[in-house]
Amino acid sequence: MLLRATEVARIYGDETVFEGVNVEIGAGERLALIGENGSGKSTLLRVLAGLDAPDAGTVTRMGRLALLTQHTRTEAGTLLDAVTPPGLRRARQVFRVTSAALCNADDNALNAFAEAEEAYRLAGGYDFEARAAGVLDGLGLSAELNAGALSGGQTRRVMLARLLLSPSDVYLLDEPTNHLDADGATWLEDWIQGSDAAFVMASHDRTFLDAVAGRTAELERGTLTTYPGAYTEAIDLKATLREAQERDYAAFRRKRAALEEERLRRASKARSAGSYNPKRASDGDKLLSRGKAQNAENVNSSRARMLEKAVERLDSHATTKPFQDRRTVRLDLPPAPHGPSEVLSVRASRVWRGENRILSDVHLDVRRGERVALTGPNGGGKSTLLGALLGTLRHTGELRWGPGLTVYAAGQHGEELSGLSTVGSALLDANPDLTPHQLHEIAAGLDLPGGPAFALSGLSGGQRTRLSLARLSVTRAQVLVLDEPTNHLDIRAIEALEDMLLDFPGTVLLASHDRTLIGRVATRVWVVEGGKVQTEI
Repeated sequence: MLLRATEVARIYGDETVFEGVNVEIGAGERLALIGENGSGKSTLLRVLAGLDAPDAGTVTRMGRLALLTQHTRTEAGTLLDAVTPPGLRRARQVFRVTSAALCNADDNALNAFAEAEEAYRLAGGYDFEARAAGVLDGLGLSAELNAGALSGGQTRRVMLARLLLSPSDVYLLDEPTNHLDADGATWLEDWIQGSDAAFVMASHDRTFLDAVAGRTAELERGTLTTYPGAYTEAIDLKATLREAQERDYAAFRRKRAALEEERLRRASKARSAGSYNPKRASDGDKLLSRGKAQNAENVNSSRARMLEKAVERLDSHATTKPFQDRRTVRLDLPPAPHGPSEVLSVRASRVWRGENRILSDVHLDVRRGERVALTGPNGGGKSTLLGALLGTLRHTGELRWGPGLTVYAAGQHGEELSGLSTVGSALLDANPDLTPHQLHEIAAGLDLPGGPAFALSGLSGGQRTRLSLARLSVTRAQVLVLDEPTNHLDIRAIEALEDMLLDFPGTVLLASHDRTLIGRVATRVWVVEGGKVQTEI
């Protein structure tokens, strides 16, 4: 066993993040770690890695362990320098020094060189540059790039490359596919499948988890539950177990209600018998009547006490009531107007970002009700194309929206909320016709104590996510334009987004790397790559 957590708990102030966590990781195992944003996945990975101490329980580690965190940075230098493990750096430096000292040609110098050469070889020095180039290329990076001039997404991929090039027995990966396009995610899947190491992977990428995981552990309301199989298999099993739990709980409630009803009936009969008035009987029957009443009272009281104990025994072995998540708010809103059947037409268009031409000869048609996914490599021009369609970037050629259409746009980083101050103003921006009562209903579903007046600056990540979904659910626009809508969403929120898009009666244009989302939602695909837009059915 390479990694074992036993009854582990983590507590911040008065809040218990999780407790009673038990998990074991053996050689070559692949464990998916899932849960809502804020459930404690990153915290658990830090505890497993030894960066944070548990507040209860123990963590046992054997062998080498490496952690990829969500927030990383690099220093200046080439990417090859940035991904070189510290151990190899030290071994390389000693090797260079002892090599230079060989000119002395004495025994000490030869011995020092031999030891340094062996350490350098064991650290993988001789083939490191080739291996590093392969990993960087697989992640869409060049070894000669300056690490100090990278975008946030590129920096994230450099940190992933550094981790994969650091020899380890257990890799702990926190959202490893963030900022990876489909090709990069597929390359990472192949790399993991070909590795002999063990992996614990916290991720919201369902396609990735289904490809690489052998078991799935879910952090939910402070408890870790492990299921066999990858994500989809695990969630199907969870649903089956939940249905069984609901049936068992319903049967328990029926049985308890029947026992309680019989207990109350017996207790009532005992009270009636105990209040019997023997004066109402004739003189010859008084003694007999009193005896019958006393016997009836004793029998029914005894039976009532037995039934009460039966209810207590049943309660002590009761099936736990299944958790019901009531945060989803369903509003009775009028349907959005259909709008024209011809939604968008683009002819011979060129798109520019600043002075650089990004796309050429773009020809596109979109009809009402289509859900079009934009795919392609990072930097290929997906966001640029959406910017041109929305009129925020310069373009030439013909670009025509259907008459009378209302468009709702959402950017990668919540740019649509810029200039808005409260939850209420954000909701009214998406639908000005919402009533005060509806605003309070939605705010309650977001778990906001301040209601619609709650400041956007005070929202947690999970609350901001739910607000974004709420805005999508209330808009009456006929067209949704969404740029990487699953950024910062956990799996539950992504699946809620899928359901929302599938139910949306209008037209959807979305740029995304989420392969599962595209497969379930898109009716057409545009591949944006190499300055061109290729349309697929």
